[in-house]
Amino acid sequence: MSTSDEIMKTLHTIGSKLQGLSQDHPLIQAAFLIIILFFLTFIALFVTGCVYGRCGCCQSTRNKVSAV
Repeated sequence: MSTSDEIMKTLHTIGSKLQGLSQDHPLIQAAFLIIILFFLTFIALFVTGCVYGRCGCCQSTRNKVSAV
């Protein structure tokens, strides 16, 4: 099985679970929403940290600590 077939199979499984989520208990829906928001926040913070840490655009605005 190729990688694209595995990805499509995984996406199909996730899609079918998301369709069944609308019929689940409201507590399960809230827990799923909290988990999704956590992962999206983590990804956003990770990308922001990588961009500001590596692009060099903020080198002059950073506070530099000097040894006394």
